[in-house]
Amino acid sequence: MTQETSDGVPVSDGFDYPVGPRGANVDVFKTHKIDTVLVDPDYHQSLGYWHPGEDWNGRGGGDTDLGDPIYTVSNGKVVEFGHYSVWGNIVLLEHALPDGTRVWSQYAHLQNILVEQVGQKVSRGQQIGTMGKGDNNRFIAHLHFEIRKKRLPINNWSPTVKDKNAVLENYYSPKDFIANHRPGMLDVPAPEPSPEVAPTQIMQLVLGPQAANPQAGGFFTSETANWNTAEGGYAGTMLWANTSAQNQTHWAEWRPAIPAEGVWEVWAFIPKNKAGTSYARYQVIHAGGQTEVPVNQQGNPGKWEILGQFRFAPGKGYVRLTNVTGELPPTTVAFDSVCWTKVGG
Repeated sequence: MTQETSDGVPVSDGFDYPVGPRGANVDVFKTHKIDTVLVDPDYHQSLGYWHPGEDWNGRGGGDTDLGDPIYTVSNGKVVEFGHYSVWGNIVLLEHALPDGTRVWSQYAHLQNILVEQVGQKVSRGQQIGTMGKGDNNRFIAHLHFEIRKKRLPINNWSPTVKDKNAVLENYYSPKDFIANHRPGMLDVPAPEPSPEVAPTQIMQLVLGPQAANPQAGGFFTSETANWNTAEGGYAGTMLWANTSAQNQTHWAEWRPAIPAEGVWEVWAFIPKNKAGTSYARYQVIHAGGQTEVPVNQQGNPGKWEILGQFRFAPGKGYVRLTNVTGELPPTTVAFDSVCWTKVGG
């Protein structure tokens, strides 16, 4: 479950490129290129304007990329969309970084718009349109793409683009911004309880390899000699082990000191490194029994993943994870922090 700000903007877990094949290790520059960059001097010499974003094209040239899918670069919310003179179809999204920074991404000259309403929540990598040619097909097919520092009109252009300094004050270099905010590079805070059940006073416990608060509970592991450590955990160093198809060699348990009986929301932090398994099997032992929650660690680095809401009582209940995933090495499973947040009586 993606966290949201108080005004309903999903919190970013990192940024991907708006075009090209999807995947953590995919090089989009093998299929696409940037022909015009932020404040491109050639563009200014030719047209007299300082370009406020980037123009993305397929490497095939011409209209070979017409209709290619356009993806949202991060979790966000639709601010505005529609058809505008010269521009053609545009989508404008708002994004919230974990540190509170807000940025806006603009996708222009689209052939088709695939969002449905203002305020719609979108996820990183969700298709929001297709590559187009602008109003009345006036351009060669390409994506005009911007990342803005400020909330501006969806079709903002003149007089801003006549002043290089004004462009730099209001726009980021999209390629550089994305490169510095890739998934797994953002500091993701501990999760907030779901808004619909958030209590007036939050009780929260966080346990993990570096969580040294005995009042919150304890983190326990098997007495295995070959535990591995790596950076990139919620509080610093985390543990990891090779996966096993059947035989358990490593396990960890997060045993909370539950202060009051009630319904608690349980989250697991997926670290940025060594989270290689697509089937980490978290066992949640609670007042109602035991629930296994599979988590794709590989697909969610640097994120809190919700395990669910369960009833816990003082001295009863914990979370357990082993290295048994059904996968053979060299796949790895990561053991980091688990968070309990009280959400009901």
